[in-house]
Amino acid sequence: MNYYSYSSFKKVIEELKKRIIGCRINNITVINSHDFLCTLSMIKEEKLLISLNHQHPFIALVDIRKTEPTITGTLNESLRKFLKDAYIVDISLDNDDRIVHFIIQKANDYYEKVVTHLYLECIPQRANLVFVNEEGKIIHALHYSGVTTARAILNNLSYEYPNRGELREENEIPSLKEIKQKAISYYENALLVHKKEKFTPLYRYIKSRVKSLNKKASVLASEIDAAEAHLDDANHGNYLLAYQYDKELLDEYLKDNNIVLDGSKSIVENANQLFKKYKKSKRTIEMASLEIEKAKQEEDYLSYLLSSSQYMNDEELFALSQELLPKKHLKKKVSPIKSSFIIYDNVKISFGKNASSNNELTFKIAKKDDWYLHIKDYHGAHVIIHTPNPSNAVKLVAAELCLILSNKTAGDIMITEMKNVKKGHAFGEANLLSYSTITLNNVRKETVELLNNKKDY
Repeated sequence: MNYYSYSSFKKVIEELKKRIIGCRINNITVINSHDFLCTLSMIKEEKLLISLNHQHPFIALVDIRKTEPTITGTLNESLRKFLKDAYIVDISLDNDDRIVHFIIQKANDYYEKVVTHLYLECIPQRANLVFVNEEGKIIHALHYSGVTTARAILNNLSYEYPNRGELREENEIPSLKEIKQKAISYYENALLVHKKEKFTPLYRYIKSRVKSLNKKASVLASEIDAAEAHLDDANHGNYLLAYQYDKELLDEYLKDNNIVLDGSKSIVENANQLFKKYKKSKRTIEMASLEIEKAKQEEDYLSYLLSSSQYMNDEELFALSQELLPKKHLKKKVSPIKSSFIIYDNVKISFGKNASSNNELTFKIAKKDDWYLHIKDYHGAHVIIHTPNPSNAVKLVAAELCLILSNKTAGDIMITEMKNVKKGHAFGEANLLSYSTITLNNVRKETVELLNNKKDY
């Protein structure tokens, strides 16, 4: 079923002609570099979603409640300049192709009514947005192309339709409801792109730091391998001292163990040199092993933050930037990242999104008769069930949250009553006096949907 076919576009445009002609575009929210939302004056429950993504550009009127602040930049500025507060005069599907043509009217700085044509070229691999004046001249485009190309798109040139693609015969055409559902699903994924584009330095830092930690662990592992080759040097030194007066036994031992002595030094000096190598190797293994463990702990925590970041709003991601990028001096005062919660079977299930929110949730918000869950042997969210007697179904959902927030689909989850939870040495760390284990091999789609509709404290 092709949700982006010409026939699908015809269904969408038929609805738009009936519902949004005459509406004023109250506001515009740029989600990322190619997707944006238009809020319309006479339609309160739905918004116009326009996507100019490379693979499947589309347009649809959808019920969207969850929005994020707009991304600033060239696209945001041009849309606000030409579209904000403009009235939609007409809509059509032009050139027997997926080219959506809006005729809009807006007052200029002199309060004169100016008509502008917006062409949304929803053609895969070459999607574009072009504004054209009443004389048919291009005044702005999302993507420009030079005069040497097959179709020039430059300001002050006359607008021409792109060459029509070959339309394939369709066996099954989706309903308008199915098209809208597909668009909402796309929007949820587009929000993730929104965050990645708006907080590029944060995501770049996390990925770069994880890569650096992996490289560090690899180098340290090589040092350990090299050091382990000298763990028998203490024994070799002892045998040198034991055989120093028996040349025959000494030569045989050296040959059997492939040991080459420094001829400029005595047997005792060679033995002391072996003792030093042994001590140095042992110290290297101990220190490198400790550093590898520290690197793994940091990598696990960053991976957990990367996973939980998709459930953070812009304010919380800004706070996370402050936490991880301390050298970046930002004037804006930010609130700390708070924990969130879902409601399942009339039971509140809360979860943290970083060390700070985990610490606050477990040691300030949770009560002694609540239940605590955490993924075993891995960094992850503290999950609290706010009831003394949770059902198995509630425990299962809470355990699944632990996996999802650690970006895993299978694993062991520790569960215990809050009375068995004590503060650990590290900030946000919890030690369990006793616990039982829930083993999961998958995560249900229903739980993911619950998490997508989480609420913040």
